[in-house]
Amino acid sequence: MQLAALDLAVIVFYFVALSAIGFYYSRRQSTQEEYYLGERKMHWLLVGGSVLGTLLSTITYLSLPGEMIRYGLTFLVGVAMVPLAVPVVSRLIVPTIRRFPICSAYEYLDRRFGPGTRRLASTVFLAHTLVWTGLIFYTASLAITQITGWQLLPTIIAMGVITIFYTTLGGIRAVIWTDNLQLLILFGGALIIPAVIMSLTGEGPGTWWSRFENAGRSEVMLFSWDPTVRMTVFSVFLNIFCWEMCTHSSDQVAVQRYLTTPDLDTARKSLWAYAAARVLLGVMLAFCGLALFGYYSHRAGLPPSEFQKQIAGQADKLLPRFIASELPNGLSGLLIAALLAAAMSSLSSGMNAVAGVVRADWLPARAGESLRRDKLIVAAAGLFGMTVAASVQYLISATGWNIVEMTGRLNHIFVGPLASLFFVGVLSTRASQPSAILGFAVGGLLSLYICFSKVSFTYVVPGSVFTAVVVAVIASRFFARPDAARVDNLTYSTVTGRS
Repeated sequence: MQLAALDLAVIVFYFVALSAIGFYYSRRQSTQEEYYLGERKMHWLLVGGSVLGTLLSTITYLSLPGEMIRYGLTFLVGVAMVPLAVPVVSRLIVPTIRRFPICSAYEYLDRRFGPGTRRLASTVFLAHTLVWTGLIFYTASLAITQITGWQLLPTIIAMGVITIFYTTLGGIRAVIWTDNLQLLILFGGALIIPAVIMSLTGEGPGTWWSRFENAGRSEVMLFSWDPTVRMTVFSVFLNIFCWEMCTHSSDQVAVQRYLTTPDLDTARKSLWAYAAARVLLGVMLAFCGLALFGYYSHRAGLPPSEFQKQIAGQADKLLPRFIASELPNGLSGLLIAALLAAAMSSLSSGMNAVAGVVRADWLPARAGESLRRDKLIVAAAGLFGMTVAASVQYLISATGWNIVEMTGRLNHIFVGPLASLFFVGVLSTRASQPSAILGFAVGGLLSLYICFSKVSFTYVVPGSVFTAVVVAVIASRFFARPDAARVDNLTYSTVTGRS
């Protein structure tokens, strides 16, 4: 597809706006507190939007419509679990972590268990986040190449350079503001696609649903004792609940946002803002999938069941294909900007969080030191993610996974074990460093087994976090109790007991 001048103008304007935000906030960057935490003065609504813009990457933006088309409703129903995870995080984890003036979430683990646990957690986070950024680079660039006909590698490089530029300049304030700008574009894109399809076909949700139902896509399996069944309502509920709980408790990309707020109540409000927007956008993207199913089945003129067999293997490509071939000039550019927004929002947050963890956990700043090294670390994180992206194509071709499954297996290996360190630290006054690390190791091994076996990817996070916590709690009975300094004001019971 050859982009029209209007589409190119929209994309260029989008890039210029991001760069301008970076320039604007670069004038305020003089300390690490400002660069990584915005002087802890960010508004809760902006923080909530930033968390969603960060965690809802191009992987999610492309995968939800594709998942809906290929496998049906089961994954969608899981978004109902998002709000249920918020009270766990806001009552157990956030109050404990926010009691200290920390920059990295893993500083808490140092105080609670010791420097070995802190280094372990920060290393796992760095590896996980750099792979995650590579996956985002790849999925976004692949979608853009399918729409525009551009080459994959130059697209990865162009997107990476621009993201590195504004993230390096503006710090966390630029990241949070651009996250919210990009989130608005994402919502706009999710509204435009069904509206255009209704205009093109004269058909609406009732007709789409009828075709979808006749193809058997509305059927869901509630539960199965067979762990190799790809997805059931139970496993999806469990997966999303545990993923949300783990991510908001232990992933620096999310925790850093809550550290930018001025107080605990503001952090809690931002969590609820995230949850509400997450549910809304999840439903909207699933609706996009329904609309795309209705549109392409209308064009194919085949019986719904026959069309379903034909389209299943192409489900992840339908959204980019529709943008490329059906949207009028200008709207195509806006939707391309939406895909870029989903990617660049996550990339900028990931790069800033990586730099914050490296500086706080591995290269502590010296008094009077400039931010030059911090900005170099941000740039290096972006370059590494671009390198990973160039290698992802082989993995996808070798495994046959779709985007949802690839993310659920490859990107979630250590989500549960990492979070277990925080849950054990906050909930158990008896657990010490050896027991926490033992639990992490056992949970990690189980996670690796599930990821590369026939067991459903929906059990990766729930299985690993539950196993890690149980092993750590049991093991704590066989190790010496931690010193009082490792427990007082660092566990839920000792914090609430004094509040």
